[in-house]
Amino acid sequence: MTARTISKDMPDFPDTVRLTQEAPGMVGDTIEGTHAGVRHTRRRYAATLAALIAASAAVAGCTTSAAGPGVTTTATSGSSTATTTPTATATATPSATTAPTAAYPADVPAEARANTPDGAKAFAKHYFAQINKAFTTPLTGLLPPLSTNTCKSCANYEDGARDLVQNNQRYDRLPLVLLETVIPPEGEEGATLIDVVFRQEPARLVDSSGKELSRFTSKTGIFLLHAKWQSGVWVTSEIQLRQP
Repeated sequence: MTARTISKDMPDFPDTVRLTQEAPGMVGDTIEGTHAGVRHTRRRYAATLAALIAASAAVAGCTTSAAGPGVTTTATSGSSTATTTPTATATATPSATTAPTAAYPADVPAEARANTPDGAKAFAKHYFAQINKAFTTPLTGLLPPLSTNTCKSCANYEDGARDLVQNNQRYDRLPLVLLETVIPPEGEEGATLIDVVFRQEPARLVDSSGKELSRFTSKTGIFLLHAKWQSGVWVTSEIQLRQP
């Protein structure tokens, strides 16, 4: 099997390693030396991911807040499903509070605690919801209990949240809206891989007075989250960005 290599190109959303075109299972990729049926499965899966991204782009303006305070609901078409993600309440002056990190968080949903493929997908949704919360509140300490101590991308996200707290800054809306989670055809020993189709929103980085300092660009893409079942719970061991 072709080895997975990682480039140092970074997306707008902070510090996630990107898979290069040598990575198996990415959109449009086939792996030399595998059986025709496997290549067909990967091509079909790649086409599915491409369709999900296309559908997401088509409904980029369809975000509503009808689900109630602190929730954003995004409707998607085709094989995508509607996904509801929690938002953080906007505050004029961000708090420097640090969430406890000693124990596995009690707010991890029951469905994200099951040692099943669906449980892994639910965990991936929860993990990215915590990233959103960390960057919009802002708040540190949310991600380490959900990550292995060797996950560099996880550490980068936590560092980003810490910088926001220290600089009294935050993002004014969810940076990421999750559109779909899918288990890809390729596997990894000791981990469950989850493709997370997302839309990056044009969130504004603001200071304590609300002044805009910068903003993300709108785009859609796919994160590849590596989830490990460790001590009876899911944790994130790596996050990568699939390169279309």
